[in-house]
Amino acid sequence: MDNVYGINLIPDNDAERVAALDRYQIFNSHREKAFDSICELACELFSCPISHISFLNSDTEFIKAEVGLNGIQYVSRNEGFCAVAILQPDLLLVEDTHQHELFVNHPYVTDKLRIRFYAGAPIITPDGYIIGTLCLIDTEPRSISEKEKKLLKKLAVVAMEQTQLRAENLALLQQRDEFIAVASHEMRTPVTALKAAVQILHTHQDDGTVALQKAMIEQANRSVNKLAFLVNDLFDASRLAARKYSLNKTYFDLGKLINHCCDLLKVSGKHELDIEGDLSVRVVADEERVEQVLVNLIENAMKYAPDSRIILIRISRWSDHVRVEVSDNGPGIDSDQLPHIFKRYFRSENGAPQAGLGLGLYISSEIVKQHGGEIGVESEQGRGSNFWFTLPV
Repeated sequence: MDNVYGINLIPDNDAERVAALDRYQIFNSHREKAFDSICELACELFSCPISHISFLNSDTEFIKAEVGLNGIQYVSRNEGFCAVAILQPDLLLVEDTHQHELFVNHPYVTDKLRIRFYAGAPIITPDGYIIGTLCLIDTEPRSISEKEKKLLKKLAVVAMEQTQLRAENLALLQQRDEFIAVASHEMRTPVTALKAAVQILHTHQDDGTVALQKAMIEQANRSVNKLAFLVNDLFDASRLAARKYSLNKTYFDLGKLINHCCDLLKVSGKHELDIEGDLSVRVVADEERVEQVLVNLIENAMKYAPDSRIILIRISRWSDHVRVEVSDNGPGIDSDQLPHIFKRYFRSENGAPQAGLGLGLYISSEIVKQHGGEIGVESEQGRGSNFWFTLPV
């Protein structure tokens, strides 16, 4: 349909604006009670027969929720009132369409809906893009007070907050589904190996094949250990989320613990683990949980920086805390991944083999925070990574 307004309806940043709308995955979505309730509230507060929440993409106005429009869902951007409303960051108020040059001959004024009053408050994303409107419509001309204008704009803010919340919920659901898929895959591998080992042992239990039996028992042990590792991560993450993760604090030598962790992890023979700094530091903390953090950071360096021959563990003492760093000379981490690195279920996509449930760094982060410390990472592509955490002294 041709543009009924005779003015340019496309703002300069329209491509970016539509991309911002797409982030929320709300266009063409089903009716939802939360948005309907906002429209119902608007009609009640303003004693208005029609209200709707619309989102505009490059060519169409999608009516997400409405009262009084008899189920209309789509309007061409070239004729929708909201196409004009998104051109400005403030409320578009038309007290009488018969007195407004843009709307006086509009088909929704002269024929279809007989619109005489329109007020459209822009729905604006946190980064400043107008992706839709919350509108009031009446078939009689009317005016609204300054207080009512502010109220309508606040309702548009509520609509944006609901849009944001909806997007976050969708992301959580997607994250949950992805985690279930990853967990199923990770657990299926050791279970299959364990089942095969037990079946072979059962088949050959009477033929005296000692070497085969020994090999299958070792395979079974590896599979059981892998399952125990995965289950422990799930259990720890569950307790941390429920705030049921208790610490057993004692006074111990941090340097001695670091040396112990390195001795355990050196058996692979692929990396040199160098330790430097103040090894005499003593802390009051849960030694087992601090060891869990150290092992996780060092094992991650080994896994994601396989060609980094040296992994450096550095201890620095400050007035009120100690800082432990684990550094490698590996490929580094993409800058867009850094803000998510300690989130639950996050798995790095730097090309290294993927294993585990994406819980290790999340658990490490929560353990450090429960101790009253901080955790972080510094990394650049091609220049390695430096993971660090602090503990109070």
